[in-house]
Amino acid sequence: MILRAAARTDVGQRRTGNEDCFAVASELGLYVVADGMGGHSGGQMASRLAVQAAVTALKALEGASAMLTEKLRYAVAAANREIFATAQQKADLAGMGTTLVALLAGGERIALAHVGDSRAYLVRAGRIRQLTDDHSLVAELVRRREISPRAAREHPHRHVLTRALGVRRHGEPDLAELTPARGDVFVLCSDGLTAHVGDDEITKAVCDGTDLAAACGRLIDLANSRGGEDNITVVLVRCEQTGSVAPVSDPGGP
Repeated sequence: MILRAAARTDVGQRRTGNEDCFAVASELGLYVVADGMGGHSGGQMASRLAVQAAVTALKALEGASAMLTEKLRYAVAAANREIFATAQQKADLAGMGTTLVALLAGGERIALAHVGDSRAYLVRAGRIRQLTDDHSLVAELVRRREISPRAAREHPHRHVLTRALGVRRHGEPDLAELTPARGDVFVLCSDGLTAHVGDDEITKAVCDGTDLAAACGRLIDLANSRGGEDNITVVLVRCEQTGSVAPVSDPGGP
């Protein structure tokens, strides 16, 4: 399976620092987005620790025969331990945490793991499907049909998470696995994008032309044009054909 990827992160229009972090570790088949919380320094630290720990954990598992989902479970657990331990050691980082959404490719399969409200989407044949369910208060209210999706976008508690990495000793991700088709585009993003950009607009951006880096730029520009209230991070991963992995990553990432 050949995967081609691009990524970009932006501070947005309202923040002075970027608490998002991403990784494009194509040699591992790993792509990650994390959105930190816990104040400026805590959020930046938590998201960076999560991404670094996930990459390190997957490197340690190279060649292992475990299922993709189990590899991701191990990586997420490593990320949670690293954040939790660091917060315990430094009083000014107490309570920090992060969302995380990760894609791991191997053989002809793709696995996903997520915690929090950063999302994964699949765009296939011009149609989009959200692959993750937000771990947030308003998402739970929507699932219970107590509020509408439209009301959720303006709800005063829309940023309250029900699950995040690092805030407790153990953090359990949602896991999934699927077989991609040629032409599929996976979208990993922080909520700085989805707060301003609709599913149909994401679909249009990734389907207009073949330049994934330009698509990342269009999505971030669109979010910023509508207020850019949060940091914005987008990772796009396209399945091109059977074979080895071939990355193309945006040089603007960390």
